[in-house]
Amino acid sequence: ISIDGVSDSNLTVTGSGQDLDIAVSGGGTQELRLTSAGTGASAIHLNSSTGGINIDSADMIDIDAADEITIDTTSADGHIAITSAHTAGQSILLSANANAGSILDIDAGIITMDAQAGISIDAASASNFTTSGGILTLDGAGGVAIAGNTSEIDITTTGGLDINAGATTIDSSTLSIDSTDT
Repeated sequence: ISIDGVSDSNLTVTGSGQDLDIAVSGGGTQELRLTSAGTGASAIHLNSSTGGINIDSADMIDIDAADEITIDTTSADGHIAITSAHTAGQSILLSANANAGSILDIDAGIITMDAQAGISIDAASASNFTTSGGILTLDGAGGVAIAGNTSEIDITTTGGLDINAGATTIDSSTLSIDSTDT
């Protein structure tokens, strides 16, 4: 069956509470294809004027775009949830490393990260963690280790440096403590 039109066309169900099913139901390697040769930003437009859009797949979903992909919510209570039921290995991958100048930018009012095991942050060049207000706290139930390997660890502050410890051990090949006051 082939239905062709040379101008704007439609296939509409006008009855309330009635559905329109378009199906390929024979099985095998069949495909249901929606194709558009349009050149506009909305060459294929899925529009649900009052309800939601639900996409279910028994296997993978693959989205490729030659340009931007944008996912937005427009209501104050709208949120975006990305959840994986994968139980081992890489569950969710955000990859923005096509080039050393590629940037992954995360902006939020508050960022909370929870991990059932460890958290590892690795960088190939100089890095920083800065707070513009408040206190930066490093707290570990097993202690806090800061390792400079073969490099220097430099603590610089324009305020004071307060170290409180039950016991203090400093092991060094050389030690220099300088102060301009008592």
